[in-house]
Amino acid sequence: MELSHYFKGIEIESDRKATLIDSITAYSDGLDCRDFDLAILYVPENRWMSNERADHAYQITAVLNEFASLFVHDYEPKILNFGEFVLGNEIADTEAGLSEVIGHLVKSKVIPIILGGGRNLTYSVYKSFEAQEQIVNITSVDNYLNLDESTIQNYVGRIIKEQPNFLFNYSNIGYQTYFVSPGELELADELYFDTYRLGVVRREVFSVEPVLRSAEVTSFSMDAIKSSDFGANCEPQPNGIYAEEACQMFRYIGLAEKTKVVLITELTGEGATRRDDLLLAEMLWCVVDGYYGRRSEIPGSKKEGFLKYRVPLRNDEFQLIFYKSAATDRWWMEVPVPPQYANKYRKHHLVPCAYEDYLIATRDDLPERWWKAYKKML
Repeated sequence: MELSHYFKGIEIESDRKATLIDSITAYSDGLDCRDFDLAILYVPENRWMSNERADHAYQITAVLNEFASLFVHDYEPKILNFGEFVLGNEIADTEAGLSEVIGHLVKSKVIPIILGGGRNLTYSVYKSFEAQEQIVNITSVDNYLNLDESTIQNYVGRIIKEQPNFLFNYSNIGYQTYFVSPGELELADELYFDTYRLGVVRREVFSVEPVLRSAEVTSFSMDAIKSSDFGANCEPQPNGIYAEEACQMFRYIGLAEKTKVVLITELTGEGATRRDDLLLAEMLWCVVDGYYGRRSEIPGSKKEGFLKYRVPLRNDEFQLIFYKSAATDRWWMEVPVPPQYANKYRKHHLVPCAYEDYLIATRDDLPERWWKAYKKML
């Protein structure tokens, strides 16, 4: 499939040797995407945004130059630079074209890393999975839940109305309660979605690693970052995630074997500084570093390298089964799939979890993560 008509090139430069500049290839129609692992796309679609800051396009070349100047350690990345996506006359045109591009890359086993634009671009990513009839998990790092149809932050509300529906789970990391209505929280609970307040994330960033590990798509809004750490977002916030926490999350995203698409949204050029460019570059670097640090860990498909725990519940009425990786200390749990949905949900039989879920089970209680996954299959 030829994709060059969707893009205009962005030239990347760096004077440093032994850096990522040697691993980045500009896309042309003569290249086979399957020869690459990661692809970078800039999509400046801001027409959803009502904030006047959205009128200022981010100078993404500066970010990519900073990224290309970062050093490589013990691996040889294969990264495609697609450049800037050419926007359609209408938002719907952008959505359709971007969905087609993402679908092609995912089929080619290339992870697209999309920069720029509004968080509603996540809908285009969902449509690419829908076109392939693939069940998908979406995780957003955002100060909004994106369920309220009365706001512009409503792409999840839009997705859940699609029929047939291919969204298995939506998780939000870092929502701020004063931006979320009680009705939104109630709807998220009714749909068995996972929500994590900013305070929970700030207490221990590692607590959200299983959530990021379970997602095929991660959408990261730069509005979720504290404005003192990143000021070139759409709605600067006095509270939020710190820069180092964002980078840690991006490494988790890169490490996760299920990750297929990554978005970084809510970028504007208003007040952008080199510090902002560097943070974006370092977040990209963390995805790359995580990707090339991956271990193939699929519990159940092989016995070596895993400890299996059976936890009897309610006087041996049934058992919960957990797996722990001996190499990485990561945990998974089995969730039984109803027979009539065996084919549809077979990929969701093993749910990434935390040690705390195992401890809850040892206290003769069902972990909330297990219960929500089971209810979504019924």
